[in-house]
Amino acid sequence: MLIPCQKCSEPIECTLSGIGGIIRCPACHMLNAFLRKGPDGQLTFGNYKIIKEVGQGANAIVCKVRHVETGAIRALKLFCAEDLAETHARKEFFRESQVAVEFVHPNIVQVFESGVLDEIPYIVMEYLTGLNLAQLLNEYGCIDQFDGLTIAIYVLDALDYVWSNFLMIHRDIKPSNIILDKSGHVKVCDFGMVTGHESAAVDLDSVEGTPYYLSPECVCEDGHLDNRSDIYSLGASLYHAISGVPPFNYSTLHEVVYARVKEDPPNLRQVFPEIHPEIAAIINVMMARNPDDRYFTAQECKEDMERVKSGLSPFLHKPQT
Repeated sequence: MLIPCQKCSEPIECTLSGIGGIIRCPACHMLNAFLRKGPDGQLTFGNYKIIKEVGQGANAIVCKVRHVETGAIRALKLFCAEDLAETHARKEFFRESQVAVEFVHPNIVQVFESGVLDEIPYIVMEYLTGLNLAQLLNEYGCIDQFDGLTIAIYVLDALDYVWSNFLMIHRDIKPSNIILDKSGHVKVCDFGMVTGHESAAVDLDSVEGTPYYLSPECVCEDGHLDNRSDIYSLGASLYHAISGVPPFNYSTLHEVVYARVKEDPPNLRQVFPEIHPEIAAIINVMMARNPDDRYFTAQECKEDMERVKSGLSPFLHKPQT
């Protein structure tokens, strides 16, 4: 069957299941959602009526949906099956998304269910209105440094909860995964794709865009990942949010990766001279190249940020002995 891409109109050859499929266009690489209409003429996925598409990431489409029976509004994330074709990746998806259903925390987007329907992997999540931090930076360039600390404290609370209770990490903390809803709450999304702390580093060939926020160990073949990798990524996100410039702001993926592994982050006080010196010091510790030189836990980092907000000096990191 040939179906035109919804973006570039190039024909896509595909075989759809009973309810449709999520297909990547080989020409423009955009994901296309081809779903069947129900008897009432509305697009349907299982027990949900599709209201509209609200976003798209590297491997999934997000839709605003309504539950058929309860009327509850949810966010439905539909994944491209070909990205999970490899058996290990599919098993990891199921394991991690099922664990995410157990998370109950005010700063984590709630996951209600996950599974596979007619070969389409999916996650049903809390639907939020608001902006993510990346959208905020695109609009305003940067944010106030103490507002940045406040946001980071909420994120650290979420990271500490997941690591302490499930020994899991996020591995993709970045501005677009930090949501500020219209009620003023800060929530971390995409915890359904967390990974165990023994997992290997990411495959660079699969990275979409430039990995400004990945930790050095995340791009090394022998990198050991734990909660300190998320602390690094949050530090890089905070660096960008306060200064308006991402760390290692090079033009190509490989330049960024090389600098990340071989160089310390650019001095934040030179990039943004107005920054409070103790906030700069905290970010420096968060982004230390060697994980042993970073904060040992998210709670430890959070306590230092709270001290600075209260007018006290941070303890900063003391290496474990």
